[in-house]
Amino acid sequence: MTTHVLIACSKTKSIPASNDLIWKEKTNIKSWKKAWSNQSELVPAHELYNGRAFQQKLSLCRERKQIQTHILSAGAGLISKIETKVPSYEATFLRNCGPSVTDWYQLPSGGVGKLNLNPNDVVVSFAPPQYHRALLKDVDIEQISRQLVVPSTSPLASIASSILPIHPRAKEVLGVADVDLNTAFLEMYLTNGVEGFENLVSACNDLPPIVKRRRVDDDELLEL
Repeated sequence: MTTHVLIACSKTKSIPASNDLIWKEKTNIKSWKKAWSNQSELVPAHELYNGRAFQQKLSLCRERKQIQTHILSAGAGLISKIETKVPSYEATFLRNCGPSVTDWYQLPSGGVGKLNLNPNDVVVSFAPPQYHRALLKDVDIEQISRQLVVPSTSPLASIASSILPIHPRAKEVLGVADVDLNTAFLEMYLTNGVEGFENLVSACNDLPPIVKRRRVDDDELLEL
């Protein structure tokens, strides 16, 4: 059995994007794919994305056996092999700065239809919501839904076969900031599987009640 991990790309890249691969208001899928195919400076995908969170997730996957890593890119689509050489670019899911989630699977690298899965394989992903919304709109998403593992907070939770429980106070127990939460979730899943998330929920339920705070003005503060 192979675990296929889908990790989101990073905004920071090892080389700058050429001007014709910066998504603008008038850019569309057709013009983007044409510009993409005309690029001559290409870099292996695992070297292009040098953001800290991306590299941490990549390292977690490389440390373990039977893991195949794929990259969710707002400019490329689904990069199924991290060694694939791709050009640098600037594209996000923000309005006028990249493709719509509906069009994502039509990007140069395609969508989940490129995944080559065996019946016992699983597909797991911890990524920002917009990436999962794009996957949800992929025309081939139903092909992998029975093998999909996502957190309960994901837009994909409505179709996934395995949903990992996420407590609202998870980051308190894990001791991480929001930006590192998905990395912590991935490490926990690769280390302890579903049981790790169940134990995390139990630990969160044992936390003391959240302290209620309110603003006070100077007069009240002086009185206290």
